[in-house]
Amino acid sequence: MNTQPTAVNGFPAIFSLIRFIRINTLIFILKAPIIFLPASARAQEGTDAASAAATSAPASSATASTAAEPAPAPAPKTAKPTVEITGGPGQGVTFSTGKHFSLNLKSRIQLRYQLAIPPEDAKGERNLQHLFNIGTARIWISGNVLDPSLTYMIQLAVAGRDYRDSAISPVFDAFVDWKAHRDFNIRAGQFFVPFDRLRTVREFALQLADRPRPVAELTLDRDVGVTVYSERFLGDRSPLAWRFSFFGGGGTNLSELNKTGGLLVGRLELRPLGPIDDDSEGDLERREVPGLAIGAAFAQNWNTNRLRSTTGSTFKGGVTDYSHAAGDLVFKWRGFALQSEYLWKKASRDEIASVSSTGAKVVEHTRSAHGWIAQTSYTFDPPFEVVARLTRMYALGDTDPKFASELDSKGQEAAAGLNYYFNGHRFKIQADWIARMPPNFAFDKADHAVHLQLDATF
Repeated sequence: MNTQPTAVNGFPAIFSLIRFIRINTLIFILKAPIIFLPASARAQEGTDAASAAATSAPASSATASTAAEPAPAPAPKTAKPTVEITGGPGQGVTFSTGKHFSLNLKSRIQLRYQLAIPPEDAKGERNLQHLFNIGTARIWISGNVLDPSLTYMIQLAVAGRDYRDSAISPVFDAFVDWKAHRDFNIRAGQFFVPFDRLRTVREFALQLADRPRPVAELTLDRDVGVTVYSERFLGDRSPLAWRFSFFGGGGTNLSELNKTGGLLVGRLELRPLGPIDDDSEGDLERREVPGLAIGAAFAQNWNTNRLRSTTGSTFKGGVTDYSHAAGDLVFKWRGFALQSEYLWKKASRDEIASVSSTGAKVVEHTRSAHGWIAQTSYTFDPPFEVVARLTRMYALGDTDPKFASELDSKGQEAAAGLNYYFNGHRFKIQADWIARMPPNFAFDKADHAVHLQLDATF
């Protein structure tokens, strides 16, 4: 007969309880430091601790339940944005992070030689002069932000020749452009006034070293403002494009307050034969399908103090209004290219009278004129090109007598050029001759200029 107390029969239960407490205490100690780790580390360490406890514990129902508890789920990892780098000759290098942001860096230099040949003097001699310099040096920063439809561009011109009209800043272009809809887009900042085609062609895409004289005198340059536009109005295959703009009217590099005014510009374009690269001179692609672009524009600049509306020196004694009109045409087919343009500019008054600080009367003259340009070229295969240009400009009304006399003696321009393209307009060698003379091709009285230049965009 068993005389031991019944408590003795409870020892196995007590031992099981002690063993259960020891195992769970060990598990708590192993898990405790994990509180201070990141969620992903806690998940991994929790899995390891549970595995270790399951290995060391006896096969009891309590420990089996503890060891079988699932580990916390790993926290989701945030994907790091990937940066894609692309580039190519003449295209610069582009850094992009998907469709939300991109940045393109590009540069251009122009190594230029110019020989100036004036008419013979009374002794039959010519005083030749030359210049060898960096004609221009440009840096572009462009891309998109937030969405592919929202783009930006900054262009810096840093060569000495780029600082015209007493420029104080290297900023040529600085704008944002939102392609909101096929029929309505908007651009804001500093950029080319969208007035005439031969001025808005980019410098790197020119066939001759200098723009035509009527373009330099009669057109509108860069300004600060807003343009709303559509490249394909009312249809993806529409031949109609329009642009409507409002600018400050004073051009670039303004840092002082001026009399209130503004520049209003409207332009229509028609491309009846389909798309055409009319913002680049020549037909370097030798297109199989003919292309035609026709444009017309009108502009009014109120209260400007610049000699040529948005460029030139500033008037000291007051302001004037300038009215502008333009019509242009571009045609390209199988290597042949023709571009022509008519420009008209009229000041609201011919003279600006004022009194100097000493009491003397000061008279400043405005400049009114009109003119035309015709430029043609043919591109051979391989990409060797010949170019010819003819222009003429005429004074209007009682404009500046000095300016009218200048047009009588140098109002006609003839030019010819030879170009070789290594990478289109992005890398080329150019040679040209430009003569400015009296009407009726009086070459013996002409100012001649010869240019040789290397133009490269990287």
